[in-house]
Amino acid sequence: MKISEISELIRTQDNRITDQPMFVVQKEVFEYGLQEGFADDCEWFNNEYHEVADEEKSEELDELDAEGDTPDEWERVYYRKRWEFVTACFTEQGCKDYLAANGHNLGVTRIYAYGTHRNYEFQAVRQFLVDMESAS
Repeated sequence: MKISEISELIRTQDNRITDQPMFVVQKEVFEYGLQEGFADDCEWFNNEYHEVADEEKSEELDELDAEGDTPDEWERVYYRKRWEFVTACFTEQGCKDYLAANGHNLGVTRIYAYGTHRNYEFQAVRQFLVDMESAS
């Protein structure tokens, strides 16, 4: 992509009600091994075959667990979901282009717009790109 194209996109894109946004690609990450009170959710994991229970098996295991009769090879594991930074772009289109080229390696993703309040370095480069196109 040419600098002039980036400049035009910065000037014309939807900034998502954010002054001078920095667009980022994020991927969904699961953190396992948490205690119940610190987790978002849980699932049943088979330690013998290293598989996660499907919905039907989970319901069966929940019933067995309530009766105190959970099979030894199954364990309830707790996890938390979070969004992890992948890359930053000046434009939303830059994020879309990145995902088109590399999204298949990332799993579940999203594009997020961060504000750059008091990030004078980023704002200066962004404004330079805008001014460069309008000066020509």
